[in-house]
Amino acid sequence: MRKAFFALSSVVVLLMPIARVVSAKLHNLFLLDLAAYCAVSRALFSGQNPFPDHMEVLMFSFGRDVPIVFPGQMLVFALPGFMWSDALQIGYIAVNVVLVWFLTALTLVRACGYAWGDVLRPGPRQLLFSVCASLFMSSWSVMQTMRLGQIPVILALCLYGIFWLPRLGFLRPFAFALIAVAKYSVLTVFAPLLFFKGHVKLCLVAFAIFVGLALSPVLCGNNLAEVYVGYSEAVVKLFQPGGVNHYGMTGITSCHLGFFRIEWLNHVMKCIAFCPLVWLLWRERRSPSISDTALLLAFSLTMLVSYHSLHDYTLVFPLFIIRLFAFAREKDWLSFGVTALFPAYLIVPGSIIERTASVIGRIPWIGSLFQLSNPAWNPNCHDLFPLTAIFAIALAVWSLHLYRRVGNPYLFELAPHSERRGV
Repeated sequence: MRKAFFALSSVVVLLMPIARVVSAKLHNLFLLDLAAYCAVSRALFSGQNPFPDHMEVLMFSFGRDVPIVFPGQMLVFALPGFMWSDALQIGYIAVNVVLVWFLTALTLVRACGYAWGDVLRPGPRQLLFSVCASLFMSSWSVMQTMRLGQIPVILALCLYGIFWLPRLGFLRPFAFALIAVAKYSVLTVFAPLLFFKGHVKLCLVAFAIFVGLALSPVLCGNNLAEVYVGYSEAVVKLFQPGGVNHYGMTGITSCHLGFFRIEWLNHVMKCIAFCPLVWLLWRERRSPSISDTALLLAFSLTMLVSYHSLHDYTLVFPLFIIRLFAFAREKDWLSFGVTALFPAYLIVPGSIIERTASVIGRIPWIGSLFQLSNPAWNPNCHDLFPLTAIFAIALAVWSLHLYRRVGNPYLFELAPHSERRGV
């Protein structure tokens, strides 16, 4: 029986990574963003400014748009930038697969009552771990991460490692700084939340490391003013109509507020979203610990008020696992069912989401109110309704409800290992 469980677990876990690689190859979108990170890093290391009119220094072709790559990532992607190869790309996929397994196991052990033996020994619990890891890996967010070469899986490990890997010790600020330099928009709410909770030293040291990384291009003779002016121009360009980060081009994968054609409506929506954000920071200032519901609400609001794409939901998938396990233990099946709808949306294949968004987008009046994606982005599936943004708003509303209602949440803490609860 144990051998049967082990065989079934192995099949469940291994099936999705293989599908990810095959899907990436078939869609010819293999690690495009990772290529951009590496190309910009290599150019800066060579003392050449890749922004915004120096595309000839990049080692890959990205079409007419300059990729948005924060110059402070130069040191982070220096090694892969100079070692770019098919083997490195396969290695990136393999690393992400292993990290998804490890992050799922870490979530179950640290927050859901498992022991490491439950994950390692064949049996019903190992099978459940395999199912959770497989669903996590098959989510649209991780699929986009691995196909495009994004790094939210790595950032998720940095985020939860700050709380769950006490042996990190002095490396915690480096993990925090890596999140900031790789995707600073992720910290829109999380960084102030830690600061207001009294983790001032961690925030200040991480900020100092972030500033050091941001200044690193000067080590290779780059003109910082020129590099960052070019970077800001590239950002502005790609968020304007016609740019690949604008809702009118690729809005189906975007989850921030900004999908109305009437611009003042977008500003009103963001102001509304800022109200619970401020309330959350004020209410959470009294305790050094962070509940899973507070963290879910923080990241749900972050997705709305600053630019984010679907792959960033990789960061919150462990929170879905924690909350679903908690509701199952409490036999609160109504809350379990509603909460399960959100990871279920992320697991639905992207092609189905796109076809559904296209059907909604063809309703006559929809295009006059909402930004619909441009046929130039996907000729086979255009006029896409910003369905993912509606999902993001619904998740923020449900997260606010959970934050107010759940009386015994799981607590994340930065206390020493011997004092940590839930670990």
